Amino acid sequence: MTATVVKLSFTSPVHFGNGRLSDAECACSADTLFSALFMEAMAQGSQEDLLAAARDGDLLLSDAFPWMGDDCYLPKPYGAPALFASDEESESRGSADKKAFKKLRYLPRDAYGSFFDGTLDAVETLRALDEGLGASGLVTKVDLRREGGDGGLEDGGDAKPYHVGGFHYREGAGLYFIAKGGYDIAPLLESLRYSGLGGKRSAGYGRFEYELTANASDAVPATPGCRVLLSLAAPTADELSDGLLQGARYLLKRRAGFVQSGTYSAEPLKKRDFYAFAAGSTFERTFAGDVFDVSAGGAHPVWRYARAFWTGEQ
Repeated sequence: MTATVVKLSFTSPVHFGNGRLSDAECACSADTLFSALFMEAMAQGSQEDLLAAARDGDLLLSDAFPWMGDDCYLPKPYGAPALFASDEESESRGSADKKAFKKLRYLPRDAYGSFFDGTLDAVETLRALDEGLGASGLVTKVDLRREGGDGGLEDGGDAKPYHVGGFHYREGAGLYFIAKGGYDIAPLLESLRYSGLGGKRSAGYGRFEYELTANASDAVPATPGCRVLLSLAAPTADELSDGLLQGARYLLKRRAGFVQSGTYSAEPLKKRDFYAFAAGSTFERTFAGDVFDVSAGGAHPVWRYARAFWTGEQ
């Protein structure tokens, strides 16, 4: 299946939360990316085509991962097949290296092999990310609305400060994701670049320029002895079994939040809680996943993208 690399260069800070408004994550999951594309598709009247492509496998999306210069990063796999294979080998490594390895979240794509054979220089990899990717920060804003009313300070309300987290990418750095399949996402990206990716878009966050590289044959590495998830993903009920989890090393993430739709309900309603395997989870067996309806009492379905995007076999 043809792979296209979509490289994003942000012209403003981004806000990718992790449960709190003050969070400032440096990357985003495939479900966040799909939701942003779906909103653009709704504005263009093509949402059913996008949904069908995602559910049929004609569009597979990875999470959005960091890039810096010529290096594209991928999630560090959970578990360490070679690095700490024995107590003796673990003790032979310095404490700084072990701490750096624990803190690492992403590895250069070209370093995946060194992770699995235990030769990864974790200290240097972490240093390069810390110095080259960007920096997080907080912006203090003030809510002038009065609780129980519609006025501001002139009506006797108190100014309520709150903090918004944002991540600023340095020049020559940003995010990229991989898209597989025949569905053309370019028209959606062209409008999304102005709308913005992530939260606080009305404040100008998340705007970007993009570059497409089609037929990127080296975008997805092969991994020995296991397959690594490159997207937040969940198996269907038919796919979930004890056999699927045998030998797996994974992290489960809870996804929640309010429905962002003016036609869903008269009052803000939350989506159903949803649990999925995080990118970087490793499995001996694979699953396809799906796009799940997480609506809870509203007027229309609410879709959560959870298709599995895997590394290759070796």
